[in-house]
Amino acid sequence: MSSPLPVFDVLWVDMFRGLSELCADERAAVRKSSAQTLFSTISAHGTLLHTHTWETVLGEVLFPLLEKVHTATREASTSSLQSSALLIHHTRDSAKKQWAETQVLTLSGTARLFQSRWDKLVSLPNFSKTWTTLLSTIKLCASSTSVEVSVAATNSFLSIVNTETIETKTETSQQQQQDNNGSGGGEGVVLVRPHPVSLPPKLKRHVWKQAWDTWNGIGTDCVARRLPALEGLHSILKTPLNMERVDRFFLSIPSQKFLVNLLKIFLHIHDHMKGDFTTKDFALLTGVLHAALPMPISKDVSPFLVPSASENVMSSLHELVLRCVGAVFSKTDVFDDPASGDGAPEVKSLLVKKPHVVDVHRVLPVATDKPRVSFYPLAVTELLKFSLLAAEPPIFIRNSRGAPPASLPFMGVNYAPFGLAAQALAVQLYRSCVLAGVSLPSEVPELFLKSLLPALKLKHSLSVAPQVWTRTVSSLLVVLQTSLPLLLQQGPGANEGFWALLATTLEEFLFIPIPEGKEMTGEKLRDCENLDMKLIDLLRKDLLPLSQKAPPSFLRRLTAVLNRGSIHSATDGVATGPFRENFARVCFEALLQFSFIHSQDSVGSSTSQLALSALLERCEGVLTKFVADEHLSGACPLPRSRMNEVSLVLKSVSILISSLKDAQKEHANRVDRGVWRQVAHLYPALVQCVTCNSSEVRTTLKEVLDQFSDFITMTMANQ
Repeated sequence: MSSPLPVFDVLWVDMFRGLSELCADERAAVRKSSAQTLFSTISAHGTLLHTHTWETVLGEVLFPLLEKVHTATREASTSSLQSSALLIHHTRDSAKKQWAETQVLTLSGTARLFQSRWDKLVSLPNFSKTWTTLLSTIKLCASSTSVEVSVAATNSFLSIVNTETIETKTETSQQQQQDNNGSGGGEGVVLVRPHPVSLPPKLKRHVWKQAWDTWNGIGTDCVARRLPALEGLHSILKTPLNMERVDRFFLSIPSQKFLVNLLKIFLHIHDHMKGDFTTKDFALLTGVLHAALPMPISKDVSPFLVPSASENVMSSLHELVLRCVGAVFSKTDVFDDPASGDGAPEVKSLLVKKPHVVDVHRVLPVATDKPRVSFYPLAVTELLKFSLLAAEPPIFIRNSRGAPPASLPFMGVNYAPFGLAAQALAVQLYRSCVLAGVSLPSEVPELFLKSLLPALKLKHSLSVAPQVWTRTVSSLLVVLQTSLPLLLQQGPGANEGFWALLATTLEEFLFIPIPEGKEMTGEKLRDCENLDMKLIDLLRKDLLPLSQKAPPSFLRRLTAVLNRGSIHSATDGVATGPFRENFARVCFEALLQFSFIHSQDSVGSSTSQLALSALLERCEGVLTKFVADEHLSGACPLPRSRMNEVSLVLKSVSILISSLKDAQKEHANRVDRGVWRQVAHLYPALVQCVTCNSSEVRTTLKEVLDQFSDFITMTMANQ
């Protein structure tokens, strides 16, 4: 049985109880004034109450008040109170909306009380029960259909878990107490609240576990389970705009401010339960995050607070999603752009931020302890799922492309900056783990390719910004540079899915045609070609020297890609102009290198023979077509690109014959007789080029024919 209250405290409690009864009055003005008076009085004079009196204030005054107001709000009428004699604002034109205002005042006041009197409340014997009751009330209010009440619930939740605010106020109070003591004057009571971290370990664990369970409950009930409501938006888009239907739809999904607050709350909770946060909890978190991302934003939100679809910035919701995932695996800021650093200009807007993740080569600090390591593959997987939004935004965004903004019931948001930031962060984490020696599942590289391919297919697309696929190419290069050495060590029989998908990626990305109607300057064509060349160069340096450890099926497809790339500029008709010649040259050189990559390891290697055959077939085809086209052109010279291509082929044939002769000199049977026959078949095509009008081509042709004289001599000597 609790001890009796002091007489002075009884008077205060009776007054609080009387004010709480007025807070449930039928008249809205009386309720509003009473609530403001009640909480301002408790805030101003609460320091005079004894510690155990707070149990009575909470259990007999505030919590019953919250329950009573919630019941009245739920049962209030939604009929309009508008009349000709009195004009009422649309946010207060029904009894339900007026009761919602009272619910906001009482809930926010109770949360502020917990925040300001934390030191008193945590010392109560039944604080655990009190904390649970408050969290249950917040969860109940968060599920309200009133946007005002639900946002107030998350604001209240945020205020009681925001330890930064508590810590700041505590330091201020301590400073005030020191000033008063120093002057010898102040006899007043100065509040010095302990930081919540100083709670007893058992109580601290319970407090933050209850907070996490409440957060998860709100996220599941108010966000994840609201996803089916998005189906209603599809039907709205198919019919003429009806604002009544639009308003009902947005009442059925969480608002942007609600979602932003919810993710801020998680960051504060996670700070105090890092050691107890499990992979199961992470799955619950990401379920809420995936449900929050596609939620459309009502046009009632000011356009100055949310970036439009044309702006290359993330909304606060997108930023906080990455921060939530990053908090699980990294102690450092996930954003590496200077715009998000200490020297960045302050952004006054609550919903617009401008951070980025741009440096895919950044190395993150990686822990090697088992609990933290278990999160790395999960985090990479979820980040890659987020990255898909850069190429495939929510369906209602895709369906509304090209529609006038005025005809849409929601604000268009650009998902590309968020998707690219998630992609870059996944690459950073993967590369950092590999450099730190942390082992990740062998399926991770294949998962990267699956996630990057949709964005790579948007090369030259008219529907997305070029940075979507150009930055994805940079990510692909880092992933291949990081993963190829590991995968090649496992031999040709492992990771067949990765090798097959890599071949598909090369086939589909390198030869995407430029759509009709898209104008590309020479500079843009050159930039595209340079990215293609970087990919081929990486394969030449990191893959070809160890290609005997790659699956033969992949090598055959790679050979076909290089063969196609070496003739792409002149015969495919997909991209023309001088800028594609460099790509053809790089492919041809890679094919030539591939032809001799096994020459020191085996005689007549099937892979080497395959590459040699493709190389010789390519040379014969280019020469034959060149001679035919030149005869048809008559006095008109062929394009410069065709002349350069033939010169390249002739130089390559010269290098090829020279390499074959050197190999034959080292070992008599090094080169297969079939290869020599294919080389001999080139001779008629070379002879036909003698009549070419280009002096440059004839000069190069002379060098090749000189090589053929040595070839004939060597052949006769071997007979």
